[in-house]
Amino acid sequence: MSDIKEILKNKWVVLGLSILNGVFTACLCVFAYWVFLYRLEYTNIVIFAAVYSVFALLTGFLMFYTRKSPLTAVFCMLNIVVFFPVLLMDWGNWGLLAPAFIVAIFGFFCCRMNETVKTVLGTIFLLVYIIGGIAFFLMTTVFMVSTVDTVISKGESPSGDFRYYVLDQQNNASGKTAVYIEPNMLDVELGFLKLNTTIKRLISQTNNPAVVECEWKGTLLFINGKEYFNEEDFVTMKYGVRHYDFSTGNWTHTYFEMDYPFMKLVSSVTEAITDKLSERDEANGAA
Repeated sequence: MSDIKEILKNKWVVLGLSILNGVFTACLCVFAYWVFLYRLEYTNIVIFAAVYSVFALLTGFLMFYTRKSPLTAVFCMLNIVVFFPVLLMDWGNWGLLAPAFIVAIFGFFCCRMNETVKTVLGTIFLLVYIIGGIAFFLMTTVFMVSTVDTVISKGESPSGDFRYYVLDQQNNASGKTAVYIEPNMLDVELGFLKLNTTIKRLISQTNNPAVVECEWKGTLLFINGKEYFNEEDFVTMKYGVRHYDFSTGNWTHTYFEMDYPFMKLVSSVTEAITDKLSERDEANGAA
């Protein structure tokens, strides 16, 4: 028994175990990437929460055991930083957030580091969480039009490369009916977790009440009898394999494809000023 204790107290063993804390930090980084670029769908939230909770419990034990290691302190500080975007972007998914929050807070308080440095970092983290949370709240509630979205219809192209869905967007006014196109082959299924792509393109939008009928004819999508989309414009062949090409066509790639009236107002004023300056320059040149 004493030999086992000596081995576990060996500084190289502690260092090696502290490196394992980086696995949890890496997982948080992966989730931060996922919540920004995908819509997370938990196909079995109970299993996910159970597995993730066990993983978090083991990580917490490792953090406590290696709390004197400088590497553990570094990973604990990184956990606080990386958890912030996950908290904002995946709010409400407590099966992910609750274990990660507990481990991040526990690691911060249990790791051994200079108390002055920890106090300063803790204050900075707290301010970032408060100010960043308020800013995110304002961006998603004040500067964004609040809508209630209902999917009316959807369908895939014959090739299976793209899909469309018709969205009824109700707001304080009459609302709008919009048609979006999404790539159909970029979703990722991970057992009890599915990553749905957020890449999409708005191809039609009309004020309500509206009747929208979509129909695929080969590679073309027709809306009320008019062609709106050709999938061949956004698919290329490389080494005999079809690949998506989103370099043109105003595709949005993240969670933040939203309607911000304030931002549109700033953009329209900027464009108006630019146009006036261009007209003045042209008039001076002609004179």
